[in-house]
Formats: sequence, C-alpha cells, structure tokens
Amino acid sequence: MFTFTDQERAHQTEMRGIGTDSLGREVLVGLTFEETDFYMHHVRAFAAGHRDREARKRYLDLHHKHELVRLAIPRR
Repeated sequence: MFTFTDQERAHQTEMRGIGTDSLGREVLVGLTFEETDFYMHHVRAFAAGHRDREARKRYLDLHHKHELVRLAIPRR
C-alpha cells in the first residue's frame, strides 16, 4: 500500500498538490489512488537512477493531469 513520506507530504502540501480521495486516502490532486501510487513509484525509481521508458509516457500523462488540477487550486 502506498503512503507519502513526511518529506513528500510536506512538499506536496506546500505545492497544493495533495488531497484525499473518497475513502480518505492521500492522493495527488487530480489523480486516483492507483494513479498516485504509479506516479510516486515512478518518481522514486527515477530519483534512484532507474529509467523505465515504457512507464515514462504514462507518468507524463499523469503528471499533466495532476498539474492541470493543481494549478487550478487558488493560493490562500
């Protein structure tokens, strides 16, 4: 089961990028829990030096979906 690290949660909260789904699970805004799980797994693997060209397209599609919603959230 996916969970954000404290550092990821702090960063995403600051960037207006984290929310909860209908089951109360933390997700990236605009993404489902399953999409968030894939997205964060890809981010972590990339940071560790692993490159998966097949997963890259899905990651970029999800990144675009997430950013569209995140940027629409007004700043407080």
